[in-house]
Amino acid sequence: MSDSSATQRSQPSKPGGPLVIATCNDWPDSSRSDAAYLHALEARGVQVQHAPWDGESRPFLAARAVILRSTWNYHHDLPRFRRWLSLLEAAGVPVWNPPALVRWNLDKRYLLELGRLGISIAPTMALDTPSAEGVAAVMRERRWTEAVVKPAWGASGFAVRHVRFSEFTEDAPDLGAPDRPLLVQEYLPEVSERGEVALVFFGGRFSHALLKRPSAGEFRVNSQYGGSVTAMEASDDLRRAAAGVIAALPSAPLYARVDGVVTDHGFVVMEVELTEPGLWMDRADGAPERFADATLAALASRSVAPPTPTPGWG
Repeated sequence: MSDSSATQRSQPSKPGGPLVIATCNDWPDSSRSDAAYLHALEARGVQVQHAPWDGESRPFLAARAVILRSTWNYHHDLPRFRRWLSLLEAAGVPVWNPPALVRWNLDKRYLLELGRLGISIAPTMALDTPSAEGVAAVMRERRWTEAVVKPAWGASGFAVRHVRFSEFTEDAPDLGAPDRPLLVQEYLPEVSERGEVALVFFGGRFSHALLKRPSAGEFRVNSQYGGSVTAMEASDDLRRAAAGVIAALPSAPLYARVDGVVTDHGFVVMEVELTEPGLWMDRADGAPERFADATLAALASRSVAPPTPTPGWG
């Protein structure tokens, strides 16, 4: 368990305070999915409110606990977001997912660590100093004809680019985010052909799965680029593969979304979302209640039960 979880256990709680769902000023209200979660919590007698992380600190400092949800603009001011997490830690406010785990997840280079642990990830290289020349060198070395370039910290498809090696023989393509390290990933055509699979876990147990598809001519599955999301049944093999990813994390999350694609060689992880993932609980029967129950268990124990690589709720 992370150091931050130990800190949370040792600090006094605020049992009379509300559970605060963290949103942001750009999207101050809860999403439809999170609204269902709030309703499930309230049905269990929990006082709940939401507040933007980039607003007043008072609601969070008076909270029984804070659940990070739609903090979707954090990547535009990452230092401030990190300071906000540290403020809550210093005040002894329980935060889920735990700040130490969130900090690890904020930098997408965590994928390389998971790869070293034996998790099957999309072929990925990191460029600490971003440049078109560096991207071209990676693609040349790995013999990739197409790649996806994304900033090491970002959300909702921010500055994600699809590039072809042939482009570098002409004008260098726009890399989108020149002020931060980059990840260069081999382009996997299965994303466009089959869609991206998202597997959601609460308290270390599988809850539900979704299929995210890009619109015609697009490779990004985010809604702002026309992507669609539908509920899907996940096979036991998929569930076990995703549960193995959860077990490999530095500490146990309250909630997690494992994104990847199914290839001819098995499930390949694209990202593991532990900070502010869309969970689409409104599209899966019982999901808001499962999240609420996992949250209550976490509040009761001040920690999350160790993840178990099982099919979960079935």
